[in-house]
Amino acid sequence: PVTQRLPADEPLVTGQRILDTLFPVARGGRAAIAGGFGTGKTVLQETLAKWCHADIIVYVGCGERGNEMAEVLDEFPRPVDPRNGRALMERTVIIANASNMPVAAREASIYTAVTVAEYFRDQGLHVALMADSTSRWAEALREVSGRLGELPGEAGYPAYLGSRLAEFYERAARVRTQGGREGSLTIIGAVSPPGGDFSEPVTSHTKRYVGCFWGLDRERAQARFYPAIHPLQSYSVDASRFATWWTAHGNDNWQRQREKLLALLDEQAHLERMARIVGKDALPPEQQLTLIAADLVNEALLRQSAFSATDRYCSPARQSEMLRLVMRFIALSREALARGMAPDEIASLPVLRRLQRMGEEVGEDAIASFAALWPQLERELAAPGAAVAETGDAR
Repeated sequence: PVTQRLPADEPLVTGQRILDTLFPVARGGRAAIAGGFGTGKTVLQETLAKWCHADIIVYVGCGERGNEMAEVLDEFPRPVDPRNGRALMERTVIIANASNMPVAAREASIYTAVTVAEYFRDQGLHVALMADSTSRWAEALREVSGRLGELPGEAGYPAYLGSRLAEFYERAARVRTQGGREGSLTIIGAVSPPGGDFSEPVTSHTKRYVGCFWGLDRERAQARFYPAIHPLQSYSVDASRFATWWTAHGNDNWQRQREKLLALLDEQAHLERMARIVGKDALPPEQQLTLIAADLVNEALLRQSAFSATDRYCSPARQSEMLRLVMRFIALSREALARGMAPDEIASLPVLRRLQRMGEEVGEDAIASFAALWPQLERELAAPGAAVAETGDAR
């Protein structure tokens, strides 16, 4: 019981650029990570547990392999919370129900986790619940249902699978507690569809109840692209609510920049299908430049190593600076192309390589260093004889 459910109008900062910039989840919202075996669901959830802006992390391993839970127990005591300098394990609750444990325990683990999370939420804390994985929990429901002799539904799951998922996810909220404090519970559930089939029952039901869906792509994962979130299979229903928050944190163009990035990535997918048939060199210069710009977005913004000491976490201020630089490069490169500069010349510019590497080269303690890239960017893409724009004007 709570006094009031508050609007989810601010994002849960995760420190992952592809999530915070393109597919943000609300604080007190619901998100699902879906992907086949080996696409990086567990690594992404562990990364979120380490770096997201939450006071308490509840991590539940429901039906996962025992060695994965052992890895969590081994690794979580090591990292240090950057906000207070203490071990991350001090703010983490781990509920382990491995795949060799009884089916009834596997079913109960999800309810245990969300109840523990609500206990901390009612103390006025911001809680993030990581459920890995809801597919194993649904399989436990199926086994229990079968032993009770209930009529099976789609794919053998019980007919009440959808309502059980809804009851679980709808316990996420940002609330005013009965003690007058503000607290929140954000639920992030992993889904493991067999063969990566997002049309199977657990995934399709989950998509009805979450406001944020992060679809992991096997091809990206095999190409060592992390996080392997496919930008065209993912979405965030609540993203439009966060423009005010980003304006207050120094980026008043965030929503427009986000829309341009999604349109660019959509166009890239279309052009790559054409390029496989006719080759990239046969495309018009405008389309070749679109592919160059999309590659920059992927390399500079969307790729982020969980093992990099510099780039494993990216604050909103650092994200905004990187986003401004990338968007300025895209705008200036189109102007340069219109003046007659060839796409190959643009692709070989030294500043492009620096932009691709800026996530690794400019850390949280040197955000002011991004200003050094602006004069080089303007100089290499400016019209001959044109004056170099001031950094503030360029922004």
